[in-house]
Amino acid sequence: MGNKIKFGIAGPVPGLAVNDLIEFTVNAENKGFDSIWFPDHIVFMAQKLNPDVWSVITAASLKTDSILLGAIGDAHRMHPAVFAQRLATIDHLSEGRTFACLGYGEKMNLDPYDIKWDKPLKRVEESVKIMRGLWSGDSVDFNGDIYKLNQAELRIQPLNGKVPLFIAATGPKALEVAGKYGDGWLSITMPTQLFKKKAKIVNNFVTRGNESTDDFENCIYIFISLANDQDEAYKSLEPVKHALIWPELLKEAGYDIKIDEEYSGLQYTKIMPNDPDMLRKFKEMGQKYYSKEILMDFVIAGSKEQVTKRIEEYIEAGVNHFIFRDFSPDKEYSFKTLTTEIMPYFRK
Repeated sequence: MGNKIKFGIAGPVPGLAVNDLIEFTVNAENKGFDSIWFPDHIVFMAQKLNPDVWSVITAASLKTDSILLGAIGDAHRMHPAVFAQRLATIDHLSEGRTFACLGYGEKMNLDPYDIKWDKPLKRVEESVKIMRGLWSGDSVDFNGDIYKLNQAELRIQPLNGKVPLFIAATGPKALEVAGKYGDGWLSITMPTQLFKKKAKIVNNFVTRGNESTDDFENCIYIFISLANDQDEAYKSLEPVKHALIWPELLKEAGYDIKIDEEYSGLQYTKIMPNDPDMLRKFKEMGQKYYSKEILMDFVIAGSKEQVTKRIEEYIEAGVNHFIFRDFSPDKEYSFKTLTTEIMPYFRK
């Protein structure tokens, strides 16, 4: 990747109809985004329309030419051999433009369906090894803690030999897995100084043999609100701030906040959308503990000039691929400003 900064956008799910998601992807390409990342969920906290995003990506790949298309999911809901075949097929349809990101997983997408997600990092690691082995075209024997393969083959290979696999990580062990096995690392939204600290950990584990490590991508999935001024930008974030900050990152970010025991375990990955009491407490926790100062430290929000400065700060911290999740009060204004003024500024 070198010194090029990439700009991606999160696919707006849940809520939009399938054809609207395809149109959104086409428009994102036309306006200059490098990539689009769909959150791969069965359900979200918001009870809105939510299609299978890989089907959307497949359809969108036939109507686009340059934008990279992928999803952020887990390694638990699909056997790695089946997933490898699906990704290789979409890679052919998109002419080499697809990617996938694997993470820890969310309770809401697994427990109600009795899908096992014990040893989540081991599942990620083994899945990556298996998929890459199958993409090589060789017969694969694999004897792991989770998966066993005996002379397994895949009779379709990605056009460039592999599909890029990113690993979402925040904790120490997960950061190590991301560095060792990922083509890139994806971080959830966090302050610049914390990203810089975690990027150093990840990059210390990146190995490419004798090859350059410049192609390893440090990505951040970050919430953004672009408006005329910071106060206006904050107003659109404040009602949903409980879902924008991961409480386990507060101490690492330098905030000495003691959260009451009644809110213990209320993390996004453990929330159940059909539990109204849990959802109430989750929102209550955010309103009670997350000040404006904290929220603005975790996100990118403000005027065009303030947003540009914040992006520069994240680049200085090591980000080379931004994925914007837009919470701006006027999305038409933010989309236009990002694509016609802010992104071109960084591509001079």
